[in-house]
Amino acid sequence: MNRGRIIGLVLLGLVVGLVGFAAVPRLDLAQKGPQLSEAWKGVEEAINQGLPKTAIERLEPIIQSALKEKKYPEAIRAICTKIALEANIQGNKPEEKIIRLQKELANAPKPMKDVMEAILAHWYWHFFQQNRWRFMERTATAQPPGDDILTWDLPRIFAEIDKHFMNALVQQEILRKTPVSEYDALLQKGNVPDAYRPTMFDFIAYEALEFYTSGEQAAAKPEDAFELLADSPIFDPADKFMDWKFQTTDADSPVVKAIMLYQALLKFHKDDKDPAAFLDTDLWRLHFGYNKAVGENKNERYKAALKHYVDRNGDHEISARARAYWAQVLRDEGDLVEARKIALQGAQAFPESFGGRMCHNLVQEIEAKSLQITTERVWNQPWPTIQVRYRNLDKVHFRVVSLNWEDLIRQSKNRPESFDDDERRALVAQKPVWEWSVNLPPTPDYQERVEELPVNPDLKPGFYVLLASDDPAFPVPPQGPGAGQLGHVIHATDFWVSRLALVERTRNGEDKIEGFVLDAQSGEPIEGAEVQLWIRQDWNRPWEPGQTAKTDANGLFSVQGMHQKQHILLARYKDQQLASAHEFWIYR
Repeated sequence: MNRGRIIGLVLLGLVVGLVGFAAVPRLDLAQKGPQLSEAWKGVEEAINQGLPKTAIERLEPIIQSALKEKKYPEAIRAICTKIALEANIQGNKPEEKIIRLQKELANAPKPMKDVMEAILAHWYWHFFQQNRWRFMERTATAQPPGDDILTWDLPRIFAEIDKHFMNALVQQEILRKTPVSEYDALLQKGNVPDAYRPTMFDFIAYEALEFYTSGEQAAAKPEDAFELLADSPIFDPADKFMDWKFQTTDADSPVVKAIMLYQALLKFHKDDKDPAAFLDTDLWRLHFGYNKAVGENKNERYKAALKHYVDRNGDHEISARARAYWAQVLRDEGDLVEARKIALQGAQAFPESFGGRMCHNLVQEIEAKSLQITTERVWNQPWPTIQVRYRNLDKVHFRVVSLNWEDLIRQSKNRPESFDDDERRALVAQKPVWEWSVNLPPTPDYQERVEELPVNPDLKPGFYVLLASDDPAFPVPPQGPGAGQLGHVIHATDFWVSRLALVERTRNGEDKIEGFVLDAQSGEPIEGAEVQLWIRQDWNRPWEPGQTAKTDANGLFSVQGMHQKQHILLARYKDQQLASAHEFWIYR
């Protein structure tokens, strides 16, 4: 879920700076006045033509005009676009944008500083995300890192991001009085209404929370890091949470800062006429607690908090999202019946809300049919079973299709048992040599169940594919979008009916494959069996027949392979056949 708006200009600057001019998103000209719309069209035209210097020249009058008329969002947009273009000209170094923005920030009018600090924090954060592996592998230095961002360790860059987010929130009273709509020229709409983030304080606070609650914070955690306990007020009702005063030696803890931001947001909105911002923050606070708290009773505390939330706020659409979170925990605990019940309530109460759609998707997931079949690769006495692993089905339909293994390997670039979508369609369309249906015990708890079913011992020796479906017609969708799906629920697995057993070994130094052909039931060697080698030169070429050998009185055979090529064996004896279960690679 997009928790509000995103800084469109931040993304604009990053895209320009990191991947070139043509990737700049289209500017939202409809939001500007006629004069600035034309000016921005000129900037966009220069960028799209690969003329960054011209674009910079055309940005200057936009900046001056916006500053003069105190259109600060427009000024910020133009300044950051200019910085990104300048940095690109200077070699696309990430520190170039940051240095230039810091210089502009120092001279910016006071009303612009908060948002520019947030943008600067974002640029640092994005730089970390693009170079995460470097920072994760870098150990902390004994001496404080210098000004070169490329040499910083993880604590250093996190401290810098934290500093700028904190700077962005210094003028809280001003931010709280600034409607987020005043920054429409700078911000792109998210998928929640402005009522959830009505002021610039809300917007910047949530941007900071994205940083403080990120998973990467754990990598920079100090030894005496603050630990959020499930027994703490994190899951208490909002009024108790707002009054929570805690002490810790880890004052710089991102968890502590996140808690304090949630408290500040709740206190700010607790008396709002429209409860949307308060309720949204309160739910995010509980969700944060579930992600960060530790303790054996965390799940119980979280579920109880969500139930209390729903009981008090069930008439608001945000309660559907609370039900979705509640149902997700129940699902993860394995209580699918209760999870479905809770999610269904949310989906029915507010079907068009974000939470309602979350609930609907969860119900669909729980009710989804699943079917998987497994069986022994080789069928002979004692006859194996078919293992059916299923959910939300009460009947399974089977088909057995006979195939010529050698014909398949001549036509395929993969193993004959690896079917592509077209081959699977052909399997379903082919007349089966055996088909039957079996009633399955129902799964009213929506849990997966396993049944063992007998096989047909009367199948002739050969190579087969076993198909299973919940629909006796084995419906297959037409080709095109979604063509990879085989209808309702269809699963396929291959097997052999054979009395042969094939044992193989490679002799890399001589490029040979050796082995034995045995009677699978008695274990006796089979003399006179024919072993055909198949070779694939590379991944894009079909299989080709190689050397053929006969087994001796001990059932032993030996065939000459090829260095660094793939090999498969096929053994034949009278009416019996069996291919090797795996490919072989040979090395000198």
